[in-house]
Amino acid sequence: MNVRTVELIPTELPPTVSVRQLFCVYSYYYTPKFSYIGEKHAPWEIVFVQSGRVVVETSDYTETLRGGMCILHKPWLPHKIRADNVPCYVNIISFTAEDDTLILPVSDRPIELDHVSQSYMFNIVNDGTTIVAGKNHIPAMKKFQTVKFAAHQAVKNLLELLLIRLIRSNNDEIDLKNSESSKMNSAVLSVINFLADHLCEKISLERIAKKVGYSVSRISAIFKEFTGESVINYFIKMRIQRAQELIVENKMSFREISDCLGFDTIQYFCSQFKKMTGMTPLQYKKFVQNSDTYCDTNFNKV
Repeated sequence: MNVRTVELIPTELPPTVSVRQLFCVYSYYYTPKFSYIGEKHAPWEIVFVQSGRVVVETSDYTETLRGGMCILHKPWLPHKIRADNVPCYVNIISFTAEDDTLILPVSDRPIELDHVSQSYMFNIVNDGTTIVAGKNHIPAMKKFQTVKFAAHQAVKNLLELLLIRLIRSNNDEIDLKNSESSKMNSAVLSVINFLADHLCEKISLERIAKKVGYSVSRISAIFKEFTGESVINYFIKMRIQRAQELIVENKMSFREISDCLGFDTIQYFCSQFKKMTGMTPLQYKKFVQNSDTYCDTNFNKV
């Protein structure tokens, strides 16, 4: 067989933004009156608010972060955090990098994450909580949890991609509108936004798929890949999070909340609430009344 020998010139791939160590990946629930006295430490810290509203405070500034926003605290900067009178789901990631000067321009100011950056965050948290489990006051893995193949590398790469994206965005250099990855991430965020707008309705996968322009099987696979959950489970979780907010407001009965959020029966609502939070609605109401508690998202008090 005659073939031509081809000499190829390699292109080196030197790292620019390089994450060295991962310390913590916290996934927390804050009750509305939660307030943390504050801390300082050597690693960088990303605070990302999934839902709710928090106030972060340092000696230099006080900023309010709502759902979908993050802030990067510099190493050794004393910082505090508190819930802004609403229930909150918050992710906190601490890490060190090879060159801190590259990250400094995007630190210490609120940043609204776009759909691609949010998907990076979701995946960092999904894999990161397993690889740091049992360290630095993080609960050990549950029996059903496993460390996925190459989870350490995936977290490192995704965290570096997130930082690169933030730096590029800060420099007005980013343009990923035509990438397939961006389209898939956009589809996931479109589903999440659609679910958020229809919490009180009965929604089928067919309706969701039609809305985002994918087949049911395709959007289900993409959604599971980027969030780690099925669309239906994610929708139920969103409803339960909204139920928690309504319980805190204390203006509706449990039955009214169940009806408002489209559950078929109050018994089903209560069973799903306990499945998601580990508490019945009544236990949860007592838990948050006059409380300044925070806990992991499995409602294990920290």
